[in-house]
Amino acid sequence: MFLILCALTSAAVFVQPETGCAVPTDFTGQGYSELIEPVTPGVGEWTGNGPWGGNLRGLAVSESDNDIVIAGCGFNMASDAGGVWRSTDGGVTWSVTELAPIQVNDICSGGPAAPNTFYAATRSGLYISTDNGITWNTVSGMASSYVVRIGVSCSDPDLLVAGLSSSTGIRRSTDGGATWETVGINSGYMKGFGCDPVHPDTMYVAMFGLSSSLYKSADGGASWSSTGPSTSGWGLLVAPFGLWDTIIISTSDGYYMSTDCGVSWNLVISGVSYASAVCDGTNLYAPVINAGGVYESTDQGTTWTLNTQGIVASFWQAACASSAGYLVGHWGGIYRSETLGGEYVVSQYGIGNSFVHTLSYTASTGTLLAGGDAHGIWKSTDGGLNWNMITPGPGHWSIRNIAPKNDDDYTGPVRYAATGAGLFRSDDAGENWVSAGFSGTQVSCVAFDPSDPDRAWAGTSTGGIYYTTDGGGTWTLGTGSSAGFYPAIELIELTTGEFRILVTFQVNGDGVYYSDDGGVSYTLAPVSCTYLPDLALSPHTGVSGPTAFLATSSGIYRSYDYGESWNACPGSSGHFWAVQGSLSDNVFGGTNGTGARWSPDDGDSWQLLNNGIANRVVWDIVHGQDQTQLFAGLRGFGVVELTDPELGIETGDYAGSSITLTVSPNPATSSVNFVTEGFTEDTALISVYSSAGRLVHRETITAGIGHCWSPGVEVPTGIYLVRASCGERTADSKLVLVK
Repeated sequence: MFLILCALTSAAVFVQPETGCAVPTDFTGQGYSELIEPVTPGVGEWTGNGPWGGNLRGLAVSESDNDIVIAGCGFNMASDAGGVWRSTDGGVTWSVTELAPIQVNDICSGGPAAPNTFYAATRSGLYISTDNGITWNTVSGMASSYVVRIGVSCSDPDLLVAGLSSSTGIRRSTDGGATWETVGINSGYMKGFGCDPVHPDTMYVAMFGLSSSLYKSADGGASWSSTGPSTSGWGLLVAPFGLWDTIIISTSDGYYMSTDCGVSWNLVISGVSYASAVCDGTNLYAPVINAGGVYESTDQGTTWTLNTQGIVASFWQAACASSAGYLVGHWGGIYRSETLGGEYVVSQYGIGNSFVHTLSYTASTGTLLAGGDAHGIWKSTDGGLNWNMITPGPGHWSIRNIAPKNDDDYTGPVRYAATGAGLFRSDDAGENWVSAGFSGTQVSCVAFDPSDPDRAWAGTSTGGIYYTTDGGGTWTLGTGSSAGFYPAIELIELTTGEFRILVTFQVNGDGVYYSDDGGVSYTLAPVSCTYLPDLALSPHTGVSGPTAFLATSSGIYRSYDYGESWNACPGSSGHFWAVQGSLSDNVFGGTNGTGARWSPDDGDSWQLLNNGIANRVVWDIVHGQDQTQLFAGLRGFGVVELTDPELGIETGDYAGSSITLTVSPNPATSSVNFVTEGFTEDTALISVYSSAGRLVHRETITAGIGHCWSPGVEVPTGIYLVRASCGERTADSKLVLVK
């Protein structure tokens, strides 16, 4: 997998050679790999429901019902993620279709000739739906092709034009996709399609990688000639308001407009966009990346007004107009505007394609924060069952790291967020954010002193490790560390009570660097691995102190001497992106395509912990309400949660113990019977916790005698942890409740 650097604008972007798609520079190199290993399901069960967002590649509205909108998501460097989502309320809320997970490059309506039809161009073929996006089938002649774009004649539903991958141009079908032929454009990438409704044999394609941005056919796509500005073409709008001679094309220079069928052109808006202009029947909309907003016109494109209200993320790639307003898709999700000139609001609830880089869990309040690629910070207070976006949130929505990860050592309100364009700080547990330095610079990691949150350390993606003593007012660059890419930071407390700063780099780092002078200078502890993306700490006392752990491309490494030397943990081979220690001997790792792994013995042995995420890339792991709960951030699949009493083995008596707890029936529908055995006391305390760690029931029962509990309507279907305890002795069991 590689990228091509192209100077399409004043700021360089990267173009993926298979699809010709631009990649924003603050998303490159951040743990994108396609290694998928065969796995066997492990213990536990991971489930999730958000947060919402995704890399929007296509948006289209049904010709028969403008309440129905189809969205396509996918990222060409993450072939295991993506899919098609469907909305029946104009794009306000979404539900996933059967076409997932799959990398989607484009969504196209069947047009007036096929009003209930949609097409999805994907990495693994062309798909068609004839029931407004409910069910999908492969198009036989493109059943396995890598399709990057698709267009349909406005008068003949069997006449299709498809753009193929790897700069191989376009193909045409006249029989609904059963067979395809070359038509003279055999290089470049198709990026947009349009059809003249008055002269349906006249078609246009926007092209990237050729000498012209636009090509025209007057014979139903059988032959083509250049007719556009000499630049790269991206989005295309033909015949807005029914004006057949009007064309608007978005290019590497901006939006060009022609009112004479492409004979002459005027640059009406400067700035790059990979989305087409959209007409809602009354107004025009044209999103621009560099401007950070959407240009709007009420006079058919004669004049334009920039609207940036509510917009933070703006790497535009798709757009349409529905019954609920104008929808514009970007790298992390969808904005919607109900009225021209109004504020844009996030409109991606239900689109589960979010790329989650970082998690932070506060056990004292049960608050989970999640951040990732261009979709900001989301908050859940019920263990990930429901999510709300924190708005406006940090001033940049590509979130790389949130500190602290847990409230083990710090229970105050300060949070830091490392983003694609600076560091941000919150003094109210993440509700409101202000800049804390590095404006415009991609920051990969941040950590702070739990006894003094104004004393913090941050690493930029390419420029080293900095420290501050005034809460981000001023930053100073430390010396002695590598000039590697995408660092990670961990603090480890020495016997003196001072903190040692540990630093590693995902790429181009030679090992772990440590500093005993507050980050002024660093000393190298070599580790011979290709990637070193994450550090973690188990605060409990190990062989000679706290144990530090390092995620690498060759397994998990650990250090018993505060980071001065590192050795591979037995049995942990493979590529890890994340590692998480706990207050016990448990250590957890996030892998590059095999889910999570767990060591119950401080890294001495490892087992799979991936039931439900067996083929997923795990970018972050944090422990939850107690040692039995975990949260994981996935590449393209949001956040998942696991609760399993086996993970809490260090806190009580389990297998092999004389203490037992029996829960029956299990699964249960209306009532549950609890029986405890082995307690020397006459009574035991029964506590029932939800998967989010909330206490839902507690009572004292007589040991050795069954007791019945009837969950009320306030206790919903789900997985619960039942704990019997008396003094220091506990026994746990999982309860599945089905109502």
